[in-house]
Amino acid sequence: MSKTALVVMVHGSPRPVSNKEMFRVVDVVKARQAFDIVEVGFMECNEPTIKDALDSCAAQGASDVTAVPYFLHTGTHVADDLPTLLDEAQARHPDVRFSMGRYLGASETVTEVLADRAAAVRG
Repeated sequence: MSKTALVVMVHGSPRPVSNKEMFRVVDVVKARQAFDIVEVGFMECNEPTIKDALDSCAAQGASDVTAVPYFLHTGTHVADDLPTLLDEAQARHPDVRFSMGRYLGASETVTEVLADRAAAVRG
C-alpha cells in the first residue's frame, strides 16, 4: 500500500515557545488524516532538520511526499534552499515523488487575516 506524506518546512527558532503555534497547526492537520505521515522539518535552530524529515518519510514507506513551506515570504529559503533540499531528497530516494507546495504567505486568506487584525486594532 502506498503512503502519502506531508512535511511542514519551518524556519525554526532558538526559543522553543516560538514554535508552539506551528505545532498546534500541525496537530490540526494531522487530525484531519489527509496524509498517512506528517512530519515537521526545521531549516535552522531545531531538530529534526528538513533533510531528516524528508528522509524519515521515505523510511516510513511514503511513495509521495508533499512539502509545504511554513513561511510568509519568498526569501532565499523559499526560492532557493527549500527546492534544493527537495532535489537532494529526490536524488537520495528516486522511488519517492517529492513535490513542494506554495508558501503560506501566498494565500489570499493570509491577506484577509492581516486586514482583519489591523481592523481589530482600530476598533
